[in-house]
Amino acid sequence: MKHFFALFVLALLSCTALQAQEKEKGFPPMFSEQNGYITDMCLLYHGRYNAAVTYDKECMKSYVYYTDKKGKKEFLYDGFLILEIVSSNGSSFENSEKNANQKEWQWLMNRQFEEGYGISAINDILEDLSKENIKAERKRKVVISIPMPYYSDNVWGEVNGEKLVMNNDDHRIKAAKWYINEAEKRFKEKNYKHIELAGFYWVFEKNIDAGNVMPVVSTYLDSKDYYFYWIPYFWSKGAKEWKEWGFDMAYYQPNYFFVKSTKRGVPPTRIDEACDFARTNGLAMEFEFDGNMLKDTLYQTKFKHYVDHFTKNGVFDNVPVAYYEGGGYWNKIAISNDPNIIPLYRNLSEIIIKRQKKADKMWRKIQKNR
Repeated sequence: MKHFFALFVLALLSCTALQAQEKEKGFPPMFSEQNGYITDMCLLYHGRYNAAVTYDKECMKSYVYYTDKKGKKEFLYDGFLILEIVSSNGSSFENSEKNANQKEWQWLMNRQFEEGYGISAINDILEDLSKENIKAERKRKVVISIPMPYYSDNVWGEVNGEKLVMNNDDHRIKAAKWYINEAEKRFKEKNYKHIELAGFYWVFEKNIDAGNVMPVVSTYLDSKDYYFYWIPYFWSKGAKEWKEWGFDMAYYQPNYFFVKSTKRGVPPTRIDEACDFARTNGLAMEFEFDGNMLKDTLYQTKFKHYVDHFTKNGVFDNVPVAYYEGGGYWNKIAISNDPNIIPLYRNLSEIIIKRQKKADKMWRKIQKNR
């Protein structure tokens, strides 16, 4: 009987411990300080000249708002991740020993702060809307990507008279800090009225050689009151440990939409697997599509699968979402006359609008309690 009681107590304690562990699991809240109060963040690959769109003012309207059948304008994305992985000379901002140098990092910044495009266009559109008495309750948030200071023997450039070589972690950190400081300076100089700089993004989607770099960058960003964001790919090295690397917010890629997944015959349940991983490890989710859906019904079906499985897993109800749209293809589907595309665009737009209104309501409550 003593043994039975001991086993019973052990089982009860184990059950309680398991329940405590389960309670700790879960997606991050949809709208909170943890993610910089960004509910729906769209990735804008603003840099390369051969992109599908230019991200000028006319193009960016489709990202800022949706016009319903009655002509009413409703706000869409409340966050914009400004990133690029290819430089003007074809070198990489992400994952190569031949990564872009300081000159190319400077080129990228010039592109991203170009007047009338990208960030600037978003602010201009919001200003135009305000003159129509259509005003967002919250400023739109911008997150700027830090090019990857990839480990190599290359001379990257010079900061304060010091030549930086990328085989030195201190130099890699100095390069990242230089970019953060320059981007922050540019943003403040622009004095945007309707948008604000929420934080910075680490562009490399796995952790293979930056374990000594990312936490230091994180601490630096924290000292400046900026958030640190990351979007690792499916089964990416280091994805489980995203908090250990110093990120405030991480989104997880299902990687179901893309060509390689199709060739391998990956089923829609891949999205459920990704949701389970994210839920268990505290990540948010990424919704994915690109230009393939404009010409292939297979990818239109995949788009629907994302909507269905995100809905099934409660993502659209309660979870922050980042949207990978292939570099301009949200605009392309927004202006499409294809009868197969129109309902897909409208459906996702209506989901985002609903989420935004929910976030607005939460924001009003937060402001009231302050």
